Amino acid sequence: MDLERAEAIALRTQPVTESSLIVTWFTREFGKLKTMAKGARRAKSPFRGKIDLFYLDEIVFLRSRRSDLHLLHDCFLENPHATLRESVRSLVAASYAAELVEIATEPEDANSKMFQLLHDLLGALERRGTDAMLIWFELKLLEAAGWKPKWSGSGSASRLLESLAATSLAGVGRVRLSSAQAAVARETVWLFWDTHIGKSPKSRKLLLQDSV
Repeated sequence: MDLERAEAIALRTQPVTESSLIVTWFTREFGKLKTMAKGARRAKSPFRGKIDLFYLDEIVFLRSRRSDLHLLHDCFLENPHATLRESVRSLVAASYAAELVEIATEPEDANSKMFQLLHDLLGALERRGTDAMLIWFELKLLEAAGWKPKWSGSGSASRLLESLAATSLAGVGRVRLSSAQAAVARETVWLFWDTHIGKSPKSRKLLLQDSV
């Protein structure tokens, strides 16, 4: 079979043998997919230094005929988002965003808008993350996944969420929320998320402990 290429962000890595990894990617071309990276954990592997969480890579893979686990043939590092690892807050925020994408998507269901949202958010988090930015991302992610919330009523949470949803990423990066505003906004969005998607991200606890 022919090799396929994709622009990909690493969402998860899982050791499967002493030398190999299963990598869950979110790709621009194919959506979420998994590849086996044989020998990736070896010191002299050609994949060494090219695969880690949040890395932006161009991947080349051989599609499996039998399962949804494909064979990673080659990998070209484009952006490691290295500064995310310099701050616990940025790392927690990036982990939360990646988990949201993994939960909200089905295997190999392409969604270029969602890919661009994650791509842009990771870049923004490297510069400066905010509570408003993550809430904005969750709103936009729900919209891209086909669950655009309709906030009813005239309460402060509804007005705040409507305002954030209408703002660009650049604009929301300048928004500063009080602790009370951030808490009520998160509570409202998370209730919608849990009701419609049915699975809560495990990293929420870390997010609350070290909110950006």
